[in-house]
Amino acid sequence: MDTFKVTTWNIEHSDKLIDELASGKPDDKQKAEQRRDAIRDELNALDADFFVICEGPNGEERARAFFADVAPGYDLVVRGSDNRADYGMRGNDDVTGRQWIWFLVRKNLPIETNLLHLDQWRRHTEHNSGGAHKDGRWDVSYPKFVEDRLDFDLTRNHSHWRHPQVLQVSINGAFFEIIGAHLKSKFTRKRVRGDASDDGFFQENPELVADIIKSRVKITTECADIRHYIDHRFETDASAPIMVAGDFNDGPGKERIERRFLYHDLISTLQGEVFFARRFLNHALFDHAEEERWSVFFQDRLDPGRDPKILLDHILFSQAFTGNKQVAPFPYRARAGGGLVEHEVQHQITGTRPEFAMTSDHKPVSMHFDKRNDGTA
Repeated sequence: MDTFKVTTWNIEHSDKLIDELASGKPDDKQKAEQRRDAIRDELNALDADFFVICEGPNGEERARAFFADVAPGYDLVVRGSDNRADYGMRGNDDVTGRQWIWFLVRKNLPIETNLLHLDQWRRHTEHNSGGAHKDGRWDVSYPKFVEDRLDFDLTRNHSHWRHPQVLQVSINGAFFEIIGAHLKSKFTRKRVRGDASDDGFFQENPELVADIIKSRVKITTECADIRHYIDHRFETDASAPIMVAGDFNDGPGKERIERRFLYHDLISTLQGEVFFARRFLNHALFDHAEEERWSVFFQDRLDPGRDPKILLDHILFSQAFTGNKQVAPFPYRARAGGGLVEHEVQHQITGTRPEFAMTSDHKPVSMHFDKRNDGTA
């Protein structure tokens, strides 16, 4: 196996699509079948060896049936349980409760795969956080709106709504991990007064302010929990070969909200500190064309001046996949220019189809890795 490709893709509301495929209304069912066929064609055209799927079906039984249909050339990696607690997935609502994280692996590859037990994730994060993250939960503080004023809630806690899943892979005897993540959304449904461009917009909407800061506190702490796992892995393996991939619901840069309230961005938090370079994560799109470096078109009503082409979907990887001589090299190296947003594939698949057959509002993001020719493989 001289090369392999990793692709992360958020397949919008695939669990809802399963319901629509069983619809008793012929027109609805026919539309659902056309969208399913488009998803099958796009997965086939992407031709990845490993898929990280976000917004996947709810539970193993539904996932097995769906992916057997749309991705017959791939194995679905499962735990052997339909209990959502075994996957750390919370809620049963129509949005977040039905958005699971799955891994698809091309059949007949010379590899072995397993999923990390959540107990082990929590052991790592508890140790690295000094006990601050325990049993999958951690304390947070954020604003709250009480009657007619902003207050502050010091005694809340948080946990992953969609717990990260870790695919453990042995390829030709070499071991690496892919952390699949779908972090909390920053989207708010709070009703607002006035024009978002007005200077006094936030003063006029204190309930909105509380909600948007709370969401950002939560998503940032989810990111910190992932980083606790990564940093503890580095304690036991200074050259740990790790990838992080999925829909992070955030990207590089500082939006209007971040500039006003929390001057940070999620990717910087997750990547680590460059002063500890062996633990720093590289981004797959580092050398991809800048104008193509976006995966979702979203016009933010709270940030009307923002470019609607935003990057929410990411692949990052540790230094073991690079040429960094301070770490032991993994037998496969990230290809220079090997990262891309799959605009062309999605355009080819959806270009001749009607809007209702659109595969997803997210573009897939991919990265290629090649076997080293320096004797490390």
